[in-house]
Amino acid sequence: MKNIKKILNNNHYDGIINEKLALIQGGDLGTALRQYRQTAGLTAHELALQMNITPATLSNYENNKRRPDLEFIRDISQQLDFSADSLLKKL
Repeated sequence: MKNIKKILNNNHYDGIINEKLALIQGGDLGTALRQYRQTAGLTAHELALQMNITPATLSNYENNKRRPDLEFIRDISQQLDFSADSLLKKL
């Protein structure tokens, strides 16, 4: 963490580093999840029922208010028939 702060304090790299850190720390996983769900032709309510979670939980994931664990990522990738790697590459 100390090295990151030192790098961030160097104005020459601010734009590049901040962009990369945003991807690492909180990339737009929610948008990617929503896109895969919509591509599968499912509403959030339908997918939540299939995943045995509440619609509010799925909404929190899709709106980046909560980060899913790896087990959820594995399960949703199987449910929507995409590779978990393809989802994680969007981060």
